[in-house]
Amino acid sequence: MEPITNEIISRIDEWKGKEIRWEPLGGGITNHNYTVYVDDEKYVMRIPGAGTDIFIDRDNELECSIEAGKTGVTPRVLHHLKPENISVVQFIQGKTLTTDEITGNNSLITRIVSAIRVIHEKAAFKKRFDPFQTVRDYMDYVKKYDAPLPSDFDRMLGISEEIESAMKKNPLQDVACHNDYLSENFLDDGKEIWIIDWEYGGRGDPYFDLGDFAVEHPFLQEQEELIITEYCGELKNNRLYRMLLYKIVSDLWWSVWAMIQSRISTLEFDFYAYGNGRFERLRINAGNPDYRKWLGGV
Repeated sequence: MEPITNEIISRIDEWKGKEIRWEPLGGGITNHNYTVYVDDEKYVMRIPGAGTDIFIDRDNELECSIEAGKTGVTPRVLHHLKPENISVVQFIQGKTLTTDEITGNNSLITRIVSAIRVIHEKAAFKKRFDPFQTVRDYMDYVKKYDAPLPSDFDRMLGISEEIESAMKKNPLQDVACHNDYLSENFLDDGKEIWIIDWEYGGRGDPYFDLGDFAVEHPFLQEQEELIITEYCGELKNNRLYRMLLYKIVSDLWWSVWAMIQSRISTLEFDFYAYGNGRFERLRINAGNPDYRKWLGGV
């Protein structure tokens, strides 16, 4: 898919006859983002990157974006163009957050968790996201592209299966989940936290969503407890354990994703080093002395 063109702009009827210009907008490695100026108004246009559909269901992404936009914590989808699934969303005048800013500010953590809870409570997604099945599905791509995996990968799969069995003993009701809570997917306008980028959205366990948020940020133990306290209204150890276990699963998923990307991506990014870093963190978290307690306490 080519980046923004006059042909794309011309397909939005409401913009015809208006003065239009655009400029690249930072962020996003699997799509092209632009700020589009239409007379005195600003919008964000997202154009899927070439070759990204191997991992991303763009129809599902659009559906999740539209539904999440109804909650008030995600920019609203104003236009979408088929067949490319180009979307134009509400422009939010806010600051893109960083990992250091989030980990260094407990008030910011609570505001983010509050926004996540709004999505869980108010959005309704159709397609289900199962991280365990996703890893199994990715193994076909590992074989197809001869993606590199560490020598102890079978042990990691065994850990994932152990966690999956524990979760199935006490399944929770699915909620709308984002599943990709990098710091860059949060905007702060000074009053509200906004959540962007629904490429991996889907119905699922709310504590996987929280676990993904937690694993993307080097939180202290008391900050992880703060996440659960803010989300649940009190510190519940069984929910904390569930989130901690899902941190391990999140790293497994993204590690395998990165190793496949290391074979197929044309981006100037060291996916191999990124994946190995996450594999190492998985080993550390799975080696926690309390791991068995977490398994028995979810």
